[in-house]
Amino acid sequence: MKSIIKIAWRSLWRNRRRTILTMASVVLSISLALFMRSMQFGSYEQMIQASVNQVGNLQVHDTGYWENQSLDRAFFEPKGMEKTFENIPGIKNVLPGLKTFSLASYGNQTRGILVSGINPRLQNKQTNLSRKIAKGGYLTKPGEVLIGDNLAKFLKINVGDSLVLLGQGFRGITAYGIYNVAGIFHLPSNDMNSQLLYMSLKDAQSFVYPYQGGLLTDVSVFLKNQSDQSSVKAVLESRLGKKFEVIPWQTMLSDILQTIRVDNVSGQFMLMILYVIAAFGIFSTIMMMTMEKRKQYAVMISLGMQRRRLITVSVVETFIVAFIGILIGIIIASPILYYLHFNPIPITGDMAKMYLEFNIPPELPFSIKSHIFLSQTTIVLVLSLLSSLYPIIYLSRFNVLNAFRH
Repeated sequence: MKSIIKIAWRSLWRNRRRTILTMASVVLSISLALFMRSMQFGSYEQMIQASVNQVGNLQVHDTGYWENQSLDRAFFEPKGMEKTFENIPGIKNVLPGLKTFSLASYGNQTRGILVSGINPRLQNKQTNLSRKIAKGGYLTKPGEVLIGDNLAKFLKINVGDSLVLLGQGFRGITAYGIYNVAGIFHLPSNDMNSQLLYMSLKDAQSFVYPYQGGLLTDVSVFLKNQSDQSSVKAVLESRLGKKFEVIPWQTMLSDILQTIRVDNVSGQFMLMILYVIAAFGIFSTIMMMTMEKRKQYAVMISLGMQRRRLITVSVVETFIVAFIGILIGIIIASPILYYLHFNPIPITGDMAKMYLEFNIPPELPFSIKSHIFLSQTTIVLVLSLLSSLYPIIYLSRFNVLNAFRH
């Protein structure tokens, strides 16, 4: 095998310009592929992280709540439940919540809304909700609510006005109350601006069931590192038992994941075009290399070299060119991608404002996950090796006499 590698190496550098041209096409292909996929996956990670920051990496519910999100499946916080989340490595923050549907009325206007009971301090720490207030202030006193700007416009209500809520409470009772509008918020989603109302968790609990406190529909768990999700989920399930379910963000954000999958297909299509162009470049160079060396092949076969060994030499030549090109491409691209990962490209103007509305940093991130490098290296290497099929087919049908005639 050493002799074959030696012959292949020497054969490559008989025509330095041709070999360098082939390597350059491989370098360009792997560099562009890494850059495109790193930017694409970086955007996906940013989108997912922004969404997870809203709902949590995990959510704890009463068993069956996720499939049937009814207030009747709410639960009273068991004594010592807070200790359940203590001493679990990886947990960053825990937010209890209570969600229910209600009718909101002001004057002659009425609309169905989603009431979200939150811990104002913890919620603001996690999602910066106070920065989304377009008019008025944040929740500071009991009996205050925050509503979306579209909802306020529909109800023709303003800061300081009293809003009437009427709905079905826990265990079939009637839920009703009058609350002061402390602030009007604006979120990126028009649906949330039209249908969402925030109040303190204690007010929400009194609204749906004034006879007993501690009622919750969910507990959102935020982690320090996404990699800890499986272990934290397993610990919570063992501590909470079968009465509760622990839902991961992949289930809660299935719509976003589906959107990412669709976008990823379009990204793969663009990469496919790049791969085809690169493959033709590599193939044409190897074809030219093979045709130029036909007299060399004729001499080697005439001297007794077996065709299969000559085919092996051609495949090794292609592998060497592809391997060196991929290595150089990774060496060139890696420092740039690592720099862009830790120093993302800033986004300015209206696009930056839109990013901030979604609670996303206004920057273009790049991912440096190992699977990006591994997948693109494998694809480019396979495309390069597929180009060696031409010399394999050519040499298997090679006619020595015809080679000497031309």
